[in-house]
Amino acid sequence: MVWSDYLCPWCYLGRDRTALLERLDVSVTHRPYDLHPELPAVGRRVSATGRLADVFAYVGAECAAVGMPFRAPEHIPNTRRALLAAEVVHARWPEKFGPLDDALFAAVFVEGVDIGDRDALTTLMNDAGVDGEAVHAAIDAGDGLDSLRASMAAAHDAGVSGAPAWLLDDRLLIPGVQDHQSMEIWVERMRTRRARSG
Repeated sequence: MVWSDYLCPWCYLGRDRTALLERLDVSVTHRPYDLHPELPAVGRRVSATGRLADVFAYVGAECAAVGMPFRAPEHIPNTRRALLAAEVVHARWPEKFGPLDDALFAAVFVEGVDIGDRDALTTLMNDAGVDGEAVHAAIDAGDGLDSLRASMAAAHDAGVSGAPAWLLDDRLLIPGVQDHQSMEIWVERMRTRRARSG
């Protein structure tokens, strides 16, 4: 299981670590994490020399090292509706979740698209093969919210205080982006525990 939010640069980089886990035959379930619910609906501008500049520079270098495209965003979106949309799609059209998940992260950290904008979100959903207006109607009717709240409660119960975070076998918590070797060590620990308990 991995908790992440589309506005988080570490979560974007963490997609490389999730891919590593999957190459190691670890099944990963994607769960939403509402990292900054306090953001205004229109999001927030990012200063090129502000406090996030060093974070973006570091994440950009790490992305380049693993072959991931990255462009430092000039705007941090409010992702609540995007998170809800992903939950609705995950529940109703699970085969479309992967393409939408990819598109939402790419929109923020490659294309510079404001996924907090309803029209932009609709386009991303349509391009992923989902009826965006149908998803918006479902969200407006309350769909997705219980799932998001349950995900946040599960994260809290697991000791997660930020994103990204991975939980292996419901007991081994990997907080934040670790290097590849460390991720492999966590997987080996998981398998050792399985062998001992089996």
